Amino acid sequence: MGIDATAGVIRAEVSKTLRIYFAYPVIVVFWALFPMLWVVPFVFQGRALVGSASSAAFEQLTGSGNYLAFVLIGAMVSNFVFSGIWGVGNSLREETYWGTMEYIIVSPTNLLVVLVGKTLAEALVTTGIVVLQAVIISVLPFGISFTVAKVLPVLLLVGLLMVGFYGFTIAFAGFTLLIKEVHGWTHTLEWVFFLFSPIRYPVQVNPVTQLVSRLIPLTWALVAIRGIILLNRNEVSLGRTVLILLAMDAALLVGGWLVFRWLERKTRRDGTVAMH
Repeated sequence: MGIDATAGVIRAEVSKTLRIYFAYPVIVVFWALFPMLWVVPFVFQGRALVGSASSAAFEQLTGSGNYLAFVLIGAMVSNFVFSGIWGVGNSLREETYWGTMEYIIVSPTNLLVVLVGKTLAEALVTTGIVVLQAVIISVLPFGISFTVAKVLPVLLLVGLLMVGFYGFTIAFAGFTLLIKEVHGWTHTLEWVFFLFSPIRYPVQVNPVTQLVSRLIPLTWALVAIRGIILLNRNEVSLGRTVLILLAMDAALLVGGWLVFRWLERKTRRDGTVAMH
């Protein structure tokens, strides 16, 4: 396929994915509000345990006593991770459910090109939802403020996080071609990220979570983003974090591509691509 044809396939895939997604507009409202709603029980738990929404031990670990702001930022940024797992990682399996996987397989289009289109569509939707969440949060008394000086480096960090993680989800999409079931593995990955990334709590509370979290790009992005937004400084040097994320991006993109190509060839060879 030529460049024009490849670009046409990507545009068509983006358009198709967005049309399917926005066929049910209520889902946008749901994802804009739900991540903030699941924060509330943690605040109630904190008040029940320590009598307030903050604690001296928490502030000593994070530099900020504002737990609500801490977990809201974790919820917003982790949207890119979880939407990637569900949207991109699950995308080829959904094509099987819709009965269109066979048509894609026999077409001259490379499956990776289709996944690039799905990835771009997912990134656009998630970015829109996170922006809506940020607007809602900024007008409510959560102690979170967004300025141009804060937003620009945060956008850089989020962009680097998305690039690398979507490389991982492309590999996961190949994995779904092989195992034919994704919901159990997707939920497992969700809880792995909740456990080993500082989404809901500072990973420094346990040496194992602290060690493992260093291997996850989300950890580096979240620590730096919270440092910029909550502490008005780079808790981890921005330049150092960018270099680390670039290295992780390169490894995840190359590794994701290689794993996907291997799994795709295996399922084609075994004749099980469209099997349930």
